[in-house]
Amino acid sequence: MDPTLYTAAVEGNISKGDFTLAEYLKREEENAYQVTPTGNTILHVAAHYGHSHFVAEVLKITPALLCHPNKKNESALHIAANEGHIEVVHLLLSIDEHYKETLMRMTDENGDTALHKAVRSRHQDVARLGERRS
Repeated sequence: MDPTLYTAAVEGNISKGDFTLAEYLKREEENAYQVTPTGNTILHVAAHYGHSHFVAEVLKITPALLCHPNKKNESALHIAANEGHIEVVHLLLSIDEHYKETLMRMTDENGDTALHKAVRSRHQDVARLGERRS
């Protein structure tokens, strides 16, 4: 993954200096699909750090990343639920019904859904949010 893009996702910067996330992602379609060595997209990275505003911007531009799995077969929802980032989880689940259903049923390499991850990581508030949405 391009270091500028990775840093923007880690820091949650949708605009900084000459960098604008929207322009960067719209420049070439493949830009949104760049991954880290573990297969994480910018959506996974932003979800890990809890940057809901960055997640929202990415989804506006490239909604297909929502269900894109990393090398452990985790979606961005798995990552956000495991980390307890309720705002990001809420945002990811507020996408249209088709995606929500698909996301809630996706399992990682261990067979865990995002709800399993939230419960195991003791993020009951996130787990309750997932229960209401399923």
